[in-house]
Amino acid sequence: MLSYIHLGLALSLPVLIGVYILMRTLKSETSKRILYNSLMLIYILLLSYLIWFQGLGDVRDQLSINMEPLETIKLYIRAYKANTLPLSIIGVNLVGNVVLMFPIGFWLHYKRYGFIRVCLAALLIPILFEGGQFLLHQFHVVSRSVDIDDWILNALGILLGYIVSVVHEKFA
Repeated sequence: MLSYIHLGLALSLPVLIGVYILMRTLKSETSKRILYNSLMLIYILLLSYLIWFQGLGDVRDQLSINMEPLETIKLYIRAYKANTLPLSIIGVNLVGNVVLMFPIGFWLHYKRYGFIRVCLAALLIPILFEGGQFLLHQFHVVSRSVDIDDWILNALGILLGYIVSVVHEKFA
């Protein structure tokens, strides 16, 4: 699992740096808007594939659903303290859920959405992903767990991406 993170960083970091430089050098706002919206569409499609279909086997009869906030996060903390789960797996699952949503927060800032609309998007977008997992299981396409902690971490990622973008703009 950790190798996917290294591969993702190795591939995405040069692309992100290139896009950042390109966005800073493009003069036309229309060109910037088309580039940014196109990249976000590609990102959302890849993210949807990753969240809904990546690395899945057969459809299970039982769908794992956690609706108790922070339960999975507490489970990971207990596993770490008991030394039964490597920190790398815990980090991938917890930090990964936050970091995957950063670009959406950046994009919402670029679109000049106000903080209230961003908060609303941060609440709704993760529900779409978790709801999609639920529906795909109901249609016997794939099985993924549905977890409120994923929703919380995804929402946090969107908000942090937005805040980082706002701070960057203010001090750039």
